[in-house]
Amino acid sequence: MRALLTLGLMLLAVPVLAAGADVSPGPKPARLPDGKPNMTGFWSPVGGLLDRNFGPGAEVAKTTGAQGAQIPRSPHSPLKSPYKEKYETGLKDAAAGIVRYDPTGLCMPPGMPRMMGAIYGMELLQTAGQVTITSEWQAASRRIWTDGTKHPPEDELLATFAGHSVGHWEGDTLVVDTVGVRDDVLIDQSGLPVSDAQRITERIYLKEPGILVAEITVTDPKVFETPWTHVRRYRHRPELRLQEFVCAENNRNVGSNGEPVFP
Repeated sequence: MRALLTLGLMLLAVPVLAAGADVSPGPKPARLPDGKPNMTGFWSPVGGLLDRNFGPGAEVAKTTGAQGAQIPRSPHSPLKSPYKEKYETGLKDAAAGIVRYDPTGLCMPPGMPRMMGAIYGMELLQTAGQVTITSEWQAASRRIWTDGTKHPPEDELLATFAGHSVGHWEGDTLVVDTVGVRDDVLIDQSGLPVSDAQRITERIYLKEPGILVAEITVTDPKVFETPWTHVRRYRHRPELRLQEFVCAENNRNVGSNGEPVFP
């Protein structure tokens, strides 16, 4: 269990190490029987919490004090009204020390694309007709259908935290299209909003041995002036295993009366 600290920031727990772990730079075999590149395994963000505390960046972090989980990303596209004004108000509140509500602080799933931040790492599993991605943070899971499944008609599409994802392969790149993400999901900890018009496109591929890249493009004509692309990089960590995450246990953002507490 990894307990919440405040507003979706978590206490660091020691990862589970696999006995006799393979320390190869990438998944083995390199390709699956269908010829697709093998992405199955446990991955943690390059420069992220696990990398800095239990990985190649650990020694640097100890000397610099940089042991946080935040990873820089490209600036988002300009916002439209009324999202722009609401977001700017939130930033002013944060600068003044006013702590704002974050749904993840009350154990709500991070949703897409936030779950791809993979604070505690994520497990990727390729099986026939689908790719499953599970983020240890909030035990959030998503399924990418690669069997030719289409998105449901708009009037039948059920909005969910992870949305509905379909994918296809372009050479060695998995191209994913996601729709149907709930409009109360925040893109990141800053409170960046979305609407019911959000669409997410990802290009996921192995950049080099042991490094997975996800180019994530968010298109939301109600919120953003233009599509916004940011890139996530993950390191293969065969010596680690996904842990159980029970957010509701010892949640510091819930008082004894069950009401939200945001100091």
